[in-house]
Amino acid sequence: MYRILKPGVGRMLFSDALVIGGVISHDEIAARSSIGFYLFSPPGENERLIRGAGFSYIKVVDTTENAARIAARWRQARQNYKDRLVAAEGTPEWEGLKRFLSCVQSLTEERRLLRLLYHAQKA
Repeated sequence: MYRILKPGVGRMLFSDALVIGGVISHDEIAARSSIGFYLFSPPGENERLIRGAGFSYIKVVDTTENAARIAARWRQARQNYKDRLVAAEGTPEWEGLKRFLSCVQSLTEERRLLRLLYHAQKA
C-alpha cells in the first residue's frame, strides 16, 4: 500500500479481526480459524508494522462490538434458513459454519478477540 500511495495525501484503511484481547483456548483458535489460514496478533503489533512501513498519523478504531452483532445476526439468519442451507451445503459444512460463527460471536462479545480498524497516512 505504501509504495503506491502519494506522499502527504495517500491514506490507507486496514481492518484486523484477529487481535488477541484476552485468553483464548486451543479449541477456540481451531474453531475461529477453521475456514482459512489466519494469523492472530497481540495488541500493538499492527501499529508497529504500519509505522515500520512508513505510515504516520495512525488512528485505531475498535469495531469489536459491531463484529459481535454481525456474527450473531449472521448465525441467526443461517439458523432461520437451516433446511435450505443444509440442502445446498450439506450438514458438515452447515455445522462447521455454525461452530465458526458461534465462536466469533462469543470471543468478540467477551472481547477476547478484537476487531480493530486502522487508518494511516503516507508521510
